Amino acid sequence: MENVVKYFDTIEGSFKRTKFLTVSTLVAAAVVALGSLFYSASFVARHTDNIYLLDGNGGAASATVSSSTAVDRELEVTDHVMRFHELMFNLSPSSDGIRRNVDRALVMCDKSAYDYYNDLSEKGYYSRMVSANITQQISIDSVSVNMRVYPYQERTYGKVYIIRESNITQYDFLSQGQLIEIGRSKFNPHGLMLEKFQVLRNEKVQTRRRN
Repeated sequence: MENVVKYFDTIEGSFKRTKFLTVSTLVAAAVVALGSLFYSASFVARHTDNIYLLDGNGGAASATVSSSTAVDRELEVTDHVMRFHELMFNLSPSSDGIRRNVDRALVMCDKSAYDYYNDLSEKGYYSRMVSANITQQISIDSVSVNMRVYPYQERTYGKVYIIRESNITQYDFLSQGQLIEIGRSKFNPHGLMLEKFQVLRNEKVQTRRRN
């Protein structure tokens, strides 16, 4: 009888150990599975938060981390404004080159930019640049953006240089506009549109001879 009791005790102990091992294995598997899901979600989130910005030639892209914070969006707004001004005001004495730059700038702004371009074109500004072999360049000092209101208000401060064969004329430059959110695209990776663009000041400062 004593042997029988010991036999059943041994069976019961084995059953408890097996049950414990089974439960432990299931718990460990659940922990591993949940950990894997958490890691995968975190990995995907980190990598899908990348925005690819086209370079100046519309070619290779560089990645930058996207964030919902206002600071990161303000950087995109500032870059959009600077890029627009560079395309609109960095001009070579070539009709095709001017048109290419302006066309790319117009994608980033509403009709106000076209009206500005058309006004200068009708006055013969661009044709004089080509005939006189004049180059125009803009140097942006700063971009002031108010992200507390929507549409975002911006002002751009800088200098415009008219470069002739014999001299360089410097102008004090100030423009303003507002920006709205639109869908991102290949030609507008920031997903922004500049509206109500105005040149408030473009005053001659000095002319100096070229070395």
